[in-house]
Amino acid sequence: MTARRTRQAFTLIELLVSVAIIAILISLIAPAMSAARQQGRAAKCLSQLRVLGQGLTMYTLENQGILVPGRLPKVDDESWFADIKGGRKYRPTFLAMMGSNIGTAPFDDPMPYRTTADRFGQPGDRQNYADPIFVCPSVSDWTDERNGSYGYNYQFLGNSRLRDPDDDASFKNWPVMATRIRDTANTVVVADCMGTAAAFPPEARGSYENNARDDHRWGNEGFNLDPPNVDPANGEMAGFSSRHRSAADPRHRNRAAVLWLDGHGDAQTLERLGYELSKDGTVGFNGDNARWSGTGRNVAWTHAID
Repeated sequence: MTARRTRQAFTLIELLVSVAIIAILISLIAPAMSAARQQGRAAKCLSQLRVLGQGLTMYTLENQGILVPGRLPKVDDESWFADIKGGRKYRPTFLAMMGSNIGTAPFDDPMPYRTTADRFGQPGDRQNYADPIFVCPSVSDWTDERNGSYGYNYQFLGNSRLRDPDDDASFKNWPVMATRIRDTANTVVVADCMGTAAAFPPEARGSYENNARDDHRWGNEGFNLDPPNVDPANGEMAGFSSRHRSAADPRHRNRAAVLWLDGHGDAQTLERLGYELSKDGTVGFNGDNARWSGTGRNVAWTHAID
């Protein structure tokens, strides 16, 4: 006797049900996976900021207690360079100077002059960071040193722009001694920055573009982080105008990664940092600088820290 074996296949209905179940499972799992990835990037971002904070501490100790400037001032095509890890660099930003103190070369081919291009074709004042520690992992393509992902509280901690273009030492608010900061645990140093796109409604903000100078684009002038309370009439902001201010960027699930002057890092909403949001989503001018001024007081950036 021989056994008869019948080969059964799935019916169309069974296949459709199976596909539907798989689709439902994917829809349930995908948000959790996305949230996990976002959380991982946020954790990595904070870790990077803490390491850079160690560089800030070392820079301050090596420079008689002076905090790092936001960026060395522009005088001409070759003045105000600094020796950083990797070579001589024209007008390095705070990130490049902090990074050198943790033994990380910010650029593969640093340029000592503005008009000379590196081997990647980038001019000396618009080079791209070579190490990912200088770039937030959530916006990993924001590598331009000008249009960067991390901004510095330059107005209160190191505004090295010149008051008088003919006097290359007439800094607006630098050098700043670390001992002048009364509340280091509640003073913002570095944070995720959206650049001058903050002055535009979300729907009007343009996509990031390396080397661009468009005020409405994400990341434009990103290395300059304006505080919440600014004076649109009497002071210049990141965009050198009465309108184009920058602000922290809540890119990590509605929070911005923040490095505080005492070296600790955490994630904060714009509101907790003191920013005022308009109805159309633009960042206003009348926020609260209590966590920026270094004194715990809400004073506009045009006021000196006393």
